Amino acid sequence: MPSNLEIIKLKDLKLSARLISEQLRQGIHSGIRVGVGSEFEQYRHYRPGDDPNRIDWKYFSRSGKYMIKESTTESHLHIRLMLDLSGSMNYTEEGVSRLEYAKNLLASLAYLAFLQGDSLSYFTLSQGKIEQKVGPSPKSFQRILFSLEKEKAEGSWPLNSIPEGFVQGRNRELVIWVSDFLQQDSEWAQLVKEFQHPRKELILVQILGEQELDFQMDGNFVFQDLETGKEFIQDSKSVKAEYNRRFQAYLKQLDQEFLSSQTHLIRGSLKTPLAEMARNILNQKRFGI
Repeated sequence: MPSNLEIIKLKDLKLSARLISEQLRQGIHSGIRVGVGSEFEQYRHYRPGDDPNRIDWKYFSRSGKYMIKESTTESHLHIRLMLDLSGSMNYTEEGVSRLEYAKNLLASLAYLAFLQGDSLSYFTLSQGKIEQKVGPSPKSFQRILFSLEKEKAEGSWPLNSIPEGFVQGRNRELVIWVSDFLQQDSEWAQLVKEFQHPRKELILVQILGEQELDFQMDGNFVFQDLETGKEFIQDSKSVKAEYNRRFQAYLKQLDQEFLSSQTHLIRGSLKTPLAEMARNILNQKRFGI
């Protein structure tokens, strides 16, 4: 089974997405439900000429069989993928950067949605604004991959304002936001609060490095703020205990700030297998999708 680094080194998001979904198929459990369609009458085997998008991925993940779920009605759920492109996303450990991890994770989620025929859009948060890169269309999946390939992280992101009508909408929506959720004050907490809406479910995916979660390095190091570029030399031994105390307190604060019935915070490290992270996301969904 390829590691995160091996998958990222492929530099082919479409292939990576397929590999990750294959790992999901091998390890996924029956509690996950992926795809559109609410009520259904029966399953039947896939036949030549059927639309591949109608294959039930949940069933396939458990049985390896291509089955069509014949629905009486379809849900009107939209999936909005969002990526933080602030400079701190360039953080790297053992050859794996937070940004490349996030790209491959989002590509795999887009691929799963594409197989099931879900409506998709893709947004970024960069340089103080939220921008839609890909709107819903039959070619959304391919366009999302194209956009992800080109993305670069830089600068800080204090948000100027949320675009008018951005959070509103009559249809149900699943928002999957991938970031490190590092903040100076409470900017992320405020943004997430503004996003909350009765018709929206938010899944916040926090990706952190092992050394961020538990700082254990020894010696003098040059530390750099990836958003401002500022550098300073520090003896790691002198700051280790205080850093770990403050960072754990910060994580607990986020847990409390993001706590709501329609908001789920999923935390993982750069060593968390991409398929495991995708599985954790799918397990958290409340909407029947």
